[in-house]
Amino acid sequence: MKKKSKKKKILIIVIVVVVTIIIQTLPVLFPKPLRSKSIVDDNFVVYYQKGDEKGANEVFELLKEESDSILTKMEFEDNEVTEVFIYKTQWQLAIREAGFATLIVAPSWHIGDSHNGNVMMVSPYTPVEVHTHDSILTATLHEFVHSINFQINPELLYFWDNGLATYLSGQEPEESDLYSRDIPSIEEMHTDNGLEFGQMGGYAFSYNYIEYLDDTYGWDSILEFVSGNGSYEEVFNQTEEEIYSDWCDYLENAKAVWSS
Repeated sequence: MKKKSKKKKILIIVIVVVVTIIIQTLPVLFPKPLRSKSIVDDNFVVYYQKGDEKGANEVFELLKEESDSILTKMEFEDNEVTEVFIYKTQWQLAIREAGFATLIVAPSWHIGDSHNGNVMMVSPYTPVEVHTHDSILTATLHEFVHSINFQINPELLYFWDNGLATYLSGQEPEESDLYSRDIPSIEEMHTDNGLEFGQMGGYAFSYNYIEYLDDTYGWDSILEFVSGNGSYEEVFNQTEEEIYSDWCDYLENAKAVWSS
C-alpha cells in the first residue's frame, strides 16, 4: 500500500508540474492580442486590440515608409509577410514573449521583442517608464531589424544584433549614455542575457560599436560578417581582440573630448 501511495504522490506531482509548464508557456504559442483586429498589405500584417486603431495605424504607416530603406541597407529581399503584434499593456507583451514567469523579471522599460522573424511591441500610446510615444514608434523599426537579422543569421551575437537594430533604426544614444559608463569587456559583449545587456548600457555601446566599424571598415564588411561568411580575421583582417582594443581607444579619446 505504501508503494502505491508513493507512486500516486509522484504521479500527482508530475501532473502538476506538466500542467504548470503548459499553462506557463501557452501564451507564447498564441501571440495575437485577444480579439485582435488587423491591418494588412503585401508586406505586413499588424494585429492590434480594439481601441488602439490610432496606434496600430501609426506603426503600420511607419513600417511602410521606412522598411524599404532598411531592407536595402541590409541587402535583404523580404518575400515573407512580417507579422506585427501590438499590445496595449507591457504585461500582455511579457507573457507572449516567454510565458507568465516573464512578469517577474521583465524590466519596467521593456517595450518590444522579435521572435523568429516577427515583431512584438506595446502600443505607442502605452505609458512606459523612460519612453515616449515617439521612442516606442522608433523601437518598432528596431524590432523590424531584429526580424531581418534572424532571417539572415539566427546565430548572430546578441550584441551585434542589437547594435544593428539601434544603428539602422536611428536610435542614436546620448553622449552621457556612453561616456558615463565603463566600456563593456569582450566577455560582457558576448552575453545573450537581455537584462545584463541593458544594465551594462548595451544599447548605447552596441550602436557605437557598429558605427565605429562602419566608419573604419565600411558597411560591406559589416554585412559580410553579419551573414556569417567569415571570422573577424577573414572579414576585417584583425582579430576581435585587436578591433576591441582600437574601439576602446576610440571611445576613450571621444570621452576625453566630451569631458573637456
